[in-house]
Amino acid sequence: MKKIFNINKQIFGLCLLMLIALNSIGQTQARVENVVFFIDGNNMIITYDINNSKVGETFDVSVNILIPNGKNLIASSFTGDVGPGIYGGQGKKIVWNAKKDKVTITDQISVDVSIRPEVVTTYAQPAYSSPESNSRERISVGNALLQSLIFPGWGNKSVKGSGAYWVMGIAGYASIGGAIYFNNKADKTYQDYRYSTTASERDQLFSDAESYKQTQNALMYTAAGIWIIDLIWTGIQANNAKNRGMLSKVDVGYYYNPEAKKPMVMFTYRL
Repeated sequence: MKKIFNINKQIFGLCLLMLIALNSIGQTQARVENVVFFIDGNNMIITYDINNSKVGETFDVSVNILIPNGKNLIASSFTGDVGPGIYGGQGKKIVWNAKKDKVTITDQISVDVSIRPEVVTTYAQPAYSSPESNSRERISVGNALLQSLIFPGWGNKSVKGSGAYWVMGIAGYASIGGAIYFNNKADKTYQDYRYSTTASERDQLFSDAESYKQTQNALMYTAAGIWIIDLIWTGIQANNAKNRGMLSKVDVGYYYNPEAKKPMVMFTYRL
């Protein structure tokens, strides 16, 4: 008997929803605005604002000095609100020592200030820490893994304190629910096939039962993949949080790429 394997369109819809939802995790709305620069002796003073940033969000700030043909000058002698660990807000200031970089400042120079949300952040011991931040500091790897085992994304949410990680849990349980639904349909259709008396009807029922079974398997594999990926991801993130004081070497997360203009997954390893 010929078997027709049709993967239900709902699987593709679910996978598409997961990709879109996961792509939104970690995306920042922060923007650099009000960039102003002026000459002060041998230095250039650059001021700017980082608007629409989240509370506690930090950025790696970089500066490009451009000449009329669009090329970048080799400039590295920057001080002030530049480099990693810069919080959002207004009134940021950067000082460029052009003389140290052996550059003569002209009226034709332009400045570009860009930011990249940080995934790995080194935390200094604060003078005062809120109970909420202390609870995140004390979270154990075992507790985070247990939370993610119960509901994917829960452990990551507890470790990071923010982010739409709950989407993974919804997608995981939706996959299980869909698998149960199609399993019941497959069983019922197979029972109808067994008691059917016409050849054409039997062929159609058998084909439908096989299709439902394939859909059920695909959804179960999807659910298993969500749980496994989230458990691995949570283990890495929780271990990083536990070892913040030692500057963890490995991190997995999301960041916003200003050139590609979309969020991306990033794996970071510090040597």
